[in-house]
Amino acid sequence: MIASQKIGKSFMGALNYNLKKMYHPDPKQRAELLDTNFSSLDKDRIKQEIALVREQRPNLNRYVYHTSLNFSKEDNLSNEPILDIAHRYLEANGFGNNQYFIFRHHDADHPHIHLLVNRITFDGQVVSDSNNYKRSESILRDIEKQFNLTAVESSHRTPQRAAKKDEIEMVIRTGKPSQKMVMQEIMKKILNQRGLTLSAFIQKAEQAGINLLFNQASTGRITGITYFHKGFKIKGQALGNSFKWAEIIKKINYEQTRDSKAISETNSKTRRVYGEHTTAGNNGDRGIDLYTCSSNDTESFGSEQTPADQTGSEDQPGRERPLEADQNAVLFDSRSIDHSGGSFDGVNIQISHDEDDAMYRRKSRRSGR
Repeated sequence: MIASQKIGKSFMGALNYNLKKMYHPDPKQRAELLDTNFSSLDKDRIKQEIALVREQRPNLNRYVYHTSLNFSKEDNLSNEPILDIAHRYLEANGFGNNQYFIFRHHDADHPHIHLLVNRITFDGQVVSDSNNYKRSESILRDIEKQFNLTAVESSHRTPQRAAKKDEIEMVIRTGKPSQKMVMQEIMKKILNQRGLTLSAFIQKAEQAGINLLFNQASTGRITGITYFHKGFKIKGQALGNSFKWAEIIKKINYEQTRDSKAISETNSKTRRVYGEHTTAGNNGDRGIDLYTCSSNDTESFGSEQTPADQTGSEDQPGRERPLEADQNAVLFDSRSIDHSGGSFDGVNIQISHDEDDAMYRRKSRRSGR
């Protein structure tokens, strides 16, 4: 199982997203409402019930918890066990006394559900979002064992950048890992080898099909590294903390004077292969398919996502976390990939969406509703 968590401000916006899925033009892809403790599906009534609970915590703006739970294609589950899993997940996260909706979506090739919850409890408490990333991972692993589901390695063990929406949707659509995921796995295996010299590090990367470009100052000091693999380019910082030059030199035997020649030769080789794409300032520095100029990878790697549990607590009114990356903690399978076939079995990720009420009202006025 994989969870995508989001904490936001608009309960009705997130609800509208799920309700629209219930009226999909293709009956086979329509979402189902599995359970709720609201008294009605009438939107005005829902707003009234939410407002009554929110009166107890008027200063808490980010009160909406919207997450999706995603199962492997191999986990052929009916609604009954899925609903049981949903309630166990909510209870374990502290949402045992909260307003909620549970939807099952059918617009992907794997089972997945959306959980929409008011973080404010009926008695006025607030479910903490502190450490929610790690807590969720632990809960998912327990549920996998209880229900004999396809197991997924805990993703917080690997210090790699979280996948973003476009990349995740591509993985779901194709069933194959993204270029970034492939490169992360290759480099992780190389860097896990002990006693590497810089020359050995370069050699093993090239044997795996990865060309390296070192950002070398006139003094000879290295300030960064860029990776190229089968027409894909990405800087170390965008690939993940473990793949930045500052982290790499902690793991390999590097001496600036001794290795200067090897670095110059490697840079020359990479420039011969990739030409203009090795120059600074190219958008590909942030992660792009150089041969097809695909923009989805650029969008995926532009900025770092911070897991929600690492940005502080929102337990108290008036002390909410900043809005960086919408606190959208995306968890994904970081198991080894068979690069020969490019398969990524068991990947099942779904991003939850949230739409601001004001935006929804503007759209409604334009459409005449």
